[in-house]
Amino acid sequence: MARFNVSPETVGAGRPTAELVPELGEMIAQGQPGLVPLTLTPLLKKRIALKARLAKLPAWDPRRRAYKARSTAHKWLLVTCFGYLGYKNARFGRIEAHEAVTAYGREALLRAKEAVEDLGGEVLHMYVDGIWAQVPGLSRPQEFQPLLDEIGERTGLPVALEGVYRWVAFLPSRVNSRVPVANRYFGVFAGDGAQDGSLKMRGIELRRQDTCPWVARLQLALLEHLAQAATVDQLPALLPGAVRLLQRLQVDLRRGRVPLQELLVSQKLSKELGDYRVPSPSARAALQLQAVGKIVKQGQRVRFVYTLGEPGVHAWDLPHSPPAAAVDVPRYLLLLRRAALTVLQPLGVGDEQLRDWLSSNASYGAPPGYLVSQVFLNPAERPALPLFTA
Repeated sequence: MARFNVSPETVGAGRPTAELVPELGEMIAQGQPGLVPLTLTPLLKKRIALKARLAKLPAWDPRRRAYKARSTAHKWLLVTCFGYLGYKNARFGRIEAHEAVTAYGREALLRAKEAVEDLGGEVLHMYVDGIWAQVPGLSRPQEFQPLLDEIGERTGLPVALEGVYRWVAFLPSRVNSRVPVANRYFGVFAGDGAQDGSLKMRGIELRRQDTCPWVARLQLALLEHLAQAATVDQLPALLPGAVRLLQRLQVDLRRGRVPLQELLVSQKLSKELGDYRVPSPSARAALQLQAVGKIVKQGQRVRFVYTLGEPGVHAWDLPHSPPAAAVDVPRYLLLLRRAALTVLQPLGVGDEQLRDWLSSNASYGAPPGYLVSQVFLNPAERPALPLFTA
């Protein structure tokens, strides 16, 4: 928006200095800054300065937390401004301006992809404003600077290296394993910087607000266990330890060692209670609260524990807690297995195999050929297993 002067009053302006938006055929007036770029530029400069300062701080520096929080706050201010461009009731909204931003974004991604390929690299994944690339011979952050410079030159936009991964896994859709999901992945950073060995994950149970703390912690424990692998080839050797961890957690749940607070599920009511034809778990919990005089509205989060029998849930904010014997252990074991599969599926572990491992002393190890080392750019040729690559 700031670089290309995208603003409601600059879109469609037929001035001599106007620039054609890729794909759309719309013109954006240049020269005189628009209202939106004038507003966003100071915020953008401040965020860039915060990120630059953050990159120079060592991992132990206590200022990192404050700088990161401020940088994130500025990010969401900027993202919100983009969203309002396409909001019909916004005073300064205009759908053509919103479409222009997305068109410029697509063009920038394509140019970045071409830059990677022209320098002998391979694009693994792209998403909105990020690109994951593998370039032979490059493994340290400073070695990627020529590529960053080339991308900046071709797109006209500043680009920064978030980090170099030891390995990263891009996860598929649960509905169709041959279809990738844009923002669902996890990986471990490498390098000598502040992010060395740290985890990056998006779109998995650990990041969801409706995941109970017990499931979130077990998934984090699995990821931290796998993070010990310095390379992809070392991951299979960590499978036995991962399964033992899951078996211990499973025993803890069955023997009632998990506090009820750790099993709390928090879900948002998507509609008013009277509008549900088949009440969801959150709606059934909300009805329990309503029965004791509590007011629950659409959009409110309701906390509950899955229980045996009808109605299958127990609202946490009722005057009394459910007895430990009423906890629906099979339901929570299913949630455990789903979260574990998210992490172990890239190693070729399937649901039936994991179920066997957790219910017996069967031997475990990654099946032959678990590593998918080739990137299939044609969606029709994508392998059944997701990409798990260095």
